[in-house]
Amino acid sequence: MKNILLLILITVFSWFPVTEAGSQELFTVKGYIFNTETDEPVTNANIVVSETKTGTSSDNSGHFELKLAGGRYNLTITSVGFSERRLAIKIPAENMESVRVGLLPAKLEIEGVDVYGNYYIPDRDTSINRIPASIMPATSTISAVEIEKQGAVTLIDAVKYVPGGWTESRGRKTKQFFSVRGQKYPYPNYSIDGIWQKEFEETGYFFSALDIEYVEIVRSSTALVKGLSGLTGVVDVKTKKPQKETASLMTKYGEYNSYVTNLQYGNKINDLSFNTSASTFGTDGPDGRKGKERIMNFHGNMDWQIADKFQLYAGAGYIHGLREFVSITEPGAANIANREEKYDPVRALITYLKLNYAGNNGSLTELQTNLTHRNADYVNYNIPQDKTSYEQEKDWEYGFNLLHSQPLSPSNTLRIGGLYNHWQAPNGKRYYVGRSCNVHTWSGVIADEQRIGRFLLDGGFRIIGGHIVEWSGFGIEGSASGFQNVAPIEDEAAQVEWQSALGASYIFNSSLSLHYNFSGGTIAPRKGSLNEDGVTPKTEGRFQHDLGLRYKCPRNNEFSVSAFHTNRKNAIDFSGKTVTTEDDLVLELYENLNKQSYGVEFSAKINIPVISSSFFTNAMVMTGKKENNGTKEKDEQIPGFVFNTGIMYDNSGFDANLFVNYTGPYKNNRFVNPAWVAENGDFPLGDFASVDLTAGYTFTGKFSARIFAEGKNLFNKKYLTVAGYPDIGRLVQLGLKVSY
Repeated sequence: MKNILLLILITVFSWFPVTEAGSQELFTVKGYIFNTETDEPVTNANIVVSETKTGTSSDNSGHFELKLAGGRYNLTITSVGFSERRLAIKIPAENMESVRVGLLPAKLEIEGVDVYGNYYIPDRDTSINRIPASIMPATSTISAVEIEKQGAVTLIDAVKYVPGGWTESRGRKTKQFFSVRGQKYPYPNYSIDGIWQKEFEETGYFFSALDIEYVEIVRSSTALVKGLSGLTGVVDVKTKKPQKETASLMTKYGEYNSYVTNLQYGNKINDLSFNTSASTFGTDGPDGRKGKERIMNFHGNMDWQIADKFQLYAGAGYIHGLREFVSITEPGAANIANREEKYDPVRALITYLKLNYAGNNGSLTELQTNLTHRNADYVNYNIPQDKTSYEQEKDWEYGFNLLHSQPLSPSNTLRIGGLYNHWQAPNGKRYYVGRSCNVHTWSGVIADEQRIGRFLLDGGFRIIGGHIVEWSGFGIEGSASGFQNVAPIEDEAAQVEWQSALGASYIFNSSLSLHYNFSGGTIAPRKGSLNEDGVTPKTEGRFQHDLGLRYKCPRNNEFSVSAFHTNRKNAIDFSGKTVTTEDDLVLELYENLNKQSYGVEFSAKINIPVISSSFFTNAMVMTGKKENNGTKEKDEQIPGFVFNTGIMYDNSGFDANLFVNYTGPYKNNRFVNPAWVAENGDFPLGDFASVDLTAGYTFTGKFSARIFAEGKNLFNKKYLTVAGYPDIGRLVQLGLKVSY
């Protein structure tokens, strides 16, 4: 099977340039984009040909030019500050030498207009939870088109090529921890359609990427109104909201009996738009190492403009399936090697709702609420004892978040909010099953943005508190049945945390801007964390600086470079040490270290219409240091270099997409047999390059159909991001997508 799939893939790629050489005759289509209210030209408007995913942009006089083969096409024209315009054309046809397209200035919608694109800054941007301009160079967006070209299956797959991004995979997605700039403990937070999720960290590697319109990742401090960021960044998932009737069916199949299937239908009827989807993915896992999985995702949402002043947005998703944990390899710890584990089944229900009210003078009020229920049956087979144990991991959370945006003047906007969340795990989770947890959290935030000429200033403050009804989880590796003598935390006020941010941006012109952001605050240790003395580690104090330059030119080409510095006093870190109970249960121990990291990030996105291609590249060079016994030394537990690049070609129905990731070396002894460490020293990780390639051909008409092939990790590199869990190596799949 492997050889057949490789042969087909090679055949597709070898055929590709021959077909390109005999391409069809191209016709020139010229056009003019103008403001329907003023008749003035609209510069730098984006013109995208839906069937080819290529396009161009209007010049300084509002004119544009496209070269297309004969046929029917749909153009999508967008520009910041204007409503989207769609246009159907036929080539060749009479009177098509020049196309005039009028754009209507947009009224600010509930989601608002961020300072993106050509740095259009509205006088009153009253969006509820927008990212401040000062953090723009540290913000990345991954679109649905990019997700599809990458062949991403889950949310964590989709963020693989984020600047400075780093994913630690433990046992075939048993756990996949995504972080940016090496910031861990805690990891970045998640939100869905702007609604903060408290315990979503372990759900991302079950969440289907095919339901996502785009993902926005902030690699530094987050916009404070987005939620309890923890100063480590945020991953904001935006689900699909169609503007017309759409339907699609995608399926692919490949080695290891791996498969993905997705069915979607959406529509917009008057003031109501909705989208529904069902997907499933699975594999038999690497030969001889378990790893079987069968995961299903169901998702739906609706966006309803109830009246001029009221808008309702609601969504729900359900995850159900089986996931076996891949067996650990040498020199993995013996206590892990001696067991076979799986979730059978894993279940998660995620619901969320937003009700918006547009008040007078541009004010906006948004009520958010969410309810999530997770339930997984954990099965653990102890090989030496020939004994199977069953535990039910159940937790749920619900929350409310009230946000208000109020223009104080034509150049100043104030945002305030209050949040409440209740999270409960009555029987604990996998690492502390049998130990109940019940926590209330509340928070308040205030933020302000002021425009002064070409300057845009922002600042804000958030305070976080709560009440611990009960907390019995203490980071125990395996069942906690033998650790009942550890006294739970009961009826205590949660430690108060605070976060602050100050930022400034200077807009040189419509293309170039300079940004600075400072953020600081406290991060309490995860509840139940203990150090070698058996007490809770100290609270971390974290301060961050970001300075970046961003340039955006015609055809949506973007360049940014930024420098960052993070100083962490009493940083909370896994010490690498554990305590083993009489029942061979392992308690992880944490420690406080003074840490700092600094580095430079570069990112570029370039569209090259002359070769029907788009190109991206990004790199992060970082130095991490930690204080050990009063002296500073290099922090070798984080990679000092991460590099990503890719090129996407699309012309005359053919597309080919190449992606490369390189992660520099780092070390970590987690999950390593202590005897191996004693003999060989710290375990080396990273220092690998992963190459992915996809290609396809799209047939257009009333329906479009794309036949494609995907090759993951083409050089079959068995790299490790966590000790004992090497990547499975090369994976080849063939697929078909039909849509209209």
